[in-house]
Amino acid sequence: MEFLALKDFLDIKVAQYNRPDFIEHDPICIPHLFNKKQDIEIAGFFAAI
Repeated sequence: MEFLALKDFLDIKVAQYNRPDFIEHDPICIPHLFNKKQDIEIAGFFAAI
């Protein structure tokens, strides 16, 4: 894939996924519910599996 084609593809993906409303429907929203670093890490681990 050429550099410009890759850049265009990645720009489209950034526009698609880099929005606050996207995270509401993604399991990665779960770690954002916690404040302690340890809790965030554990929740992130379980959200990933």
